[in-house]
Amino acid sequence: IAHVLVAVPSFKLSYYNEYKSYLSGNMHFWIYIAVIAHVLVAVIFITGLLYYYYQANTIAVKIATVLDKHLKPYGFDAAPFVPEWYNSMSSVVKLDYNPRAVCVVVISNADLFDKTVPDYIRQHYSNDKGDLIDKCSSFHINKAVREAFPNENVDVIFDYDLQVNSRLPKINMQTAGHAAGLAYFNRPESIKQPPESWRQRSRMFGCSISPRYGGWFAYRAVVVFKDIHDDKIQFLSPHDSVAKEDKKVELLTWFNNDWKDVRWRDVVVPEKRYSEDQIEYFNCLPSKRGDLTKAIIDSALKTEDESKKHQ
Repeated sequence: IAHVLVAVPSFKLSYYNEYKSYLSGNMHFWIYIAVIAHVLVAVIFITGLLYYYYQANTIAVKIATVLDKHLKPYGFDAAPFVPEWYNSMSSVVKLDYNPRAVCVVVISNADLFDKTVPDYIRQHYSNDKGDLIDKCSSFHINKAVREAFPNENVDVIFDYDLQVNSRLPKINMQTAGHAAGLAYFNRPESIKQPPESWRQRSRMFGCSISPRYGGWFAYRAVVVFKDIHDDKIQFLSPHDSVAKEDKKVELLTWFNNDWKDVRWRDVVVPEKRYSEDQIEYFNCLPSKRGDLTKAIIDSALKTEDESKKHQ
């Protein structure tokens, strides 16, 4: 700094000499401070490494990693949590399992629709009732669980599964995703100063944002390993990609005004984004997807026939 200042004509040489003398006289002090700072940084870094190593070697993380490896080629991601975390966040729908039972939440990204569904149609599709994407998801998730953990006692809860008596969902998927650290669940009740327009609504819904995919993903299932418990895994809060309250208000307003408005999905820059065909499909109500589903099936089978002709 002194060398820069001395180059300025208005800066007196005497000031430079005084600063130089001060710096020399206090050199040991600044070296001491620098050493302490470097030691603190090293301690924090090593502690972080040990913590993540410890987390990575818990049984829950190992199970989720195996399941994730089986599912990733088909457009899925998986992460672990335990019912203790989930139940502390969900006031209505509880998980009635051991508090430390290993659970794995599974989400789908853009690759499921664009890459996996056409292959599923060509190899496994049967013309029975049910949503095409749901059937494709359940096929691959159940298959992965059977192949990776053939002898384990598991429950697979899909996002469309409902409780028999109450007709409530069996699990709140957005809460499960938050507990697993996959996506941050932005809740309207967390807003300290909600806008006046919200009060005119009978209800405001929350939405999840992934730091990787933004809003371009969907919850598909939670796999519960009923007989495997993990007492060591620690809760890691998901990354809040929309940390500022005014941005959260904007996000939740977009989502509640019109969930088809893609602006809420693009609130962060995503790694992968839905194709136009995929957006059209998911923007259509399930009861009205018949023609779109038929078009997807016909296109996949036509591609298969053409590939056979060229063999």
